[in-house]
Amino acid sequence: MSSNLLREFLYCSRDWSSMKRGIDLFQSAANILLEVAQIDSGFFVYKKRLPSNEASRLSVYHPWGEFDGRETQLQLLADVVVDQLQDFPQLGQRWFPETQAPSFAKILFGNSGFGEYGLWPLVSKGQVTGALVVARTHPMLESLSNDMRTALLDVCATQISLVLDLILACRIVEQISQQDVLTGLLNRRGIESRVLKFVEKIQSAGKHVVFGLIDIDELKAVNDTHGHPVGDQALREVAEAIRSNVRSNDLVARFGGDEFCVVIEADKSDGVQVMERIRQSVQFQSGHSVSVGGAIWGLDGDSLEQCYEVADMRLYDCKRYTKSISP
Repeated sequence: MSSNLLREFLYCSRDWSSMKRGIDLFQSAANILLEVAQIDSGFFVYKKRLPSNEASRLSVYHPWGEFDGRETQLQLLADVVVDQLQDFPQLGQRWFPETQAPSFAKILFGNSGFGEYGLWPLVSKGQVTGALVVARTHPMLESLSNDMRTALLDVCATQISLVLDLILACRIVEQISQQDVLTGLLNRRGIESRVLKFVEKIQSAGKHVVFGLIDIDELKAVNDTHGHPVGDQALREVAEAIRSNVRSNDLVARFGGDEFCVVIEADKSDGVQVMERIRQSVQFQSGHSVSVGGAIWGLDGDSLEQCYEVADMRLYDCKRYTKSISP
């Protein structure tokens, strides 16, 4: 009976490795613990980590059973739960009768009639990053030994910890694949993955979206005359100047070579004026001559490809004009 329960749990959790979001993982784990292991109440505490190695605050995820609807109260105790597991490891990875609950657990569980509870740490690189908190209002099947009940939660918490690390690793790889190494900006793949969501958000607020191209004039001559390290420095300087002249939520990317693009919010449907302002500012800040071209999303085109064609045509108009007035 005991081995069959563990086998069923492993069978039901076999698809966790393909999950993309921690919240989906927590929901699946809660359902399996409820349906397979008959653990009628619980929740998860986790400090979501970002690909930049920054971490958000501890949050409560997917409470079920007696904890459902108590998110606000549980959130106030999220830090306490993890701190207790950090400072008193003996509190974790075991079942406790309610009569043996420490003071913080009495606040946590209140008078909900739990017969027993347990805290299982979620661990990454030897550090407690969260917790699986479980409780039962009814005892488990008598045929299950205490060792098997503990082993079931050991396996669950361990697998959740591993999958959360896998999700983070996948996000880091995805971020790297969408970032230009030289400038730190997005690359073309990065902007393509974000542009539709950005456009929808800006247009729903009644604003306009400008797709713009910025091209460094005569970069090839700089590379040929002074070497590629000097050209690379010019690219970084222009990238920084572009980034400082748009909003933090706007999209900025290096498309490749000496060409950059921006997707930015605008109050008016005047891509020429917007890009001319950027051109002047970028030239002043970076010290490098640039040409620009812009298109209004929804007027000049309804896709990245269409807007790119219009902006590219206007960029070369700008480049030809600059050459015509050069001494």
